[in-house]
This record gives sequence, structure tokens and C-alpha cells, in this order.
Amino acid sequence: MDNEVTIPQLCYNGEPLDMSPQCFGQLRVSTDALDDAEELRQRMAADGYLFVPGYLDLDQVIEARHDLLQRLAELGCLDPHHPVAEGILKPETSLNFSPDLAANNPSLERVLYSGPMMKFFEHFLGGEVAHFDYTWFRTKGPGTTTATNPHCDIVYMSRGTHNLYTAWVPFSDIPYGSSGLMVLENSHLNDEVRGSYGQFDVDAYCENDPEAAQVVERVRSENRELTGEERAAIARAWSGHYSKYAIAVREELGGRWLSAEYRMGDLLVFCMNLMHSSSDNQTDRVRLSSDSRYQLASEPQDGRWIGEDPPQHGVRAKEGMIC
Repeated sequence: MDNEVTIPQLCYNGEPLDMSPQCFGQLRVSTDALDDAEELRQRMAADGYLFVPGYLDLDQVIEARHDLLQRLAELGCLDPHHPVAEGILKPETSLNFSPDLAANNPSLERVLYSGPMMKFFEHFLGGEVAHFDYTWFRTKGPGTTTATNPHCDIVYMSRGTHNLYTAWVPFSDIPYGSSGLMVLENSHLNDEVRGSYGQFDVDAYCENDPEAAQVVERVRSENRELTGEERAAIARAWSGHYSKYAIAVREELGGRWLSAEYRMGDLLVFCMNLMHSSSDNQTDRVRLSSDSRYQLASEPQDGRWIGEDPPQHGVRAKEGMIC
């Protein structure tokens, strides 16, 4: 392995990943380039990501983690036989995507939308920065059912500028084996993927499909959200994931899955066309992490993620197209 670091066997949906040096490696660290914006931009173009361990204010991250775990405890998700700070889920509790934990959360917002984070993006992008109002938050519990399916972010947020970046931030230490994020080496440079999958919009629907058009019109007129059955009728049976199988994706596209042993305070930034996934959480502790998005304030934003009550992927976000 890179730098002779021993990495344990990782799994995806219960299946072992190929851990050979040709198939799995470590993220390139860019701490050395922090003062050189042009070098950061060149590395982003070449690698599709920038990994900066220990960049964020650790005290602020720890404070946010404490508040997040307190919220989980109050929801009855944590095992009362263990200290809250250990983040051990109550038996039979299933968690994965928990955006409500990010709502009205001042300590989390301090980490993501002020201080070092905003300074990084102002430096990297070279101007005034705007961020999405919606914050994605993940609480990945133990087991083989919560690994993130391989996908690129562009299919979820392509209605504004494509000069948009994701910041992935761990709010727990994430050693190998606890569902750390993985990025697929050089996948952002794959023209075939960019020209096919990368052109889709998860909220587009076929307006010349009578069933889909009728569902959207009815739900809009009734001013309500979609039911699961209605969502399936207009979503073209597509969730936005490139695949449900990280092992097969690497075999198809080539390159290596790259990851790291993450620590609180680390920052991983990546572009919209970088394929990424995660491994299984093989520990007994919940993995906490956020996804937030940043761009130049002068460029158009995707309205699905802006405002006090953003449309997200609800019926207000659906746009018809001729199929």
C-alpha cells in the first residue's frame, strides 16, 4: 500500500473490496499547497479532489460533534449503556441519512459556513463565495446496508454553475473499516461517463409521459409532497446513483478506490464529476459526516438547495422534458 501503510480488509455491502495496490490506495494530501491557489486548482483539475488533513478548527468540530450526538441521544438512537460521546447506536437502530440533524444547528454551521472553511474556498475560487443553504448529513451505523452507492454529485445539483464543489467533513474519527469516503481515481476525467450519466438530472421527468405529467400536475395543485408510489411514477426508476456496486464500478471504469484514515478537523473537497462511494461500517460506532456545497457568489445557484425551505428533490423541483 501507499507509504507502506497497512490497511485492513474493507467491504462494500458485505463483499470484500480488492485491496491490492492496483485497486486501492490512499488520498493525496495537499496541505503543502494551501498557500498556492493556482497549485490547488491544478491539483483539483488533475485529481478531482483536495485532501487537507487537520485544516478545520478542531475545537469547533468537537463542539459540533457533541451537539450532534446529544440530538441523537434525545431521539433515542444511542445505546444508554454507553457514554453519549462514544456514539454507539442502540441495538436494532438503523441510521444512514439524517439531514434533520443539520437543521437549526449553530455549532455545525460555524464549522461549515464561517471561519477556515469559507477562507479556504475564497482562496481556492478567487472571489466572494456562496454556499447552499441545505446541508446533507449522514449517520452511518454498523452493518452492510449503509454504504454509499457510487455516484457523482452533478446529477443532483446541475441547474446552477458546474463550478461547484463538495466539502466532505467528518464529525468523528473514521479509521479504516468505519465507512470512510472513497473516491474513484481519475473518474472525473472519464468522457464517456461525463457525456452520458453526467448529463442527467435526477429531478427531470418525461412530460410527454401522460402518467408522469398527471402526477406532477395533481400533486402541485394539491400543494403537497409526493407519495412513494407517485415518486416512482415520475422518477424513471432512477435514484441518481451510477451503480449499486462499488466493486463492479471500479472494474468497469478502472483506477483505484482512494480513501484515508480520517480524523476530526480533516477536509476533503471534490468536484461534481468525481465518482465516490463509501465502504461498510465494520465498527460498533456511528459514522458522522456532512456534505456542503460552495461556489463563486457571482455564478448562478441551483434553486433546489437555496432558501429557508428549499425544494430539494420534492415536487417543486421537478422539471419536464420531452423524452
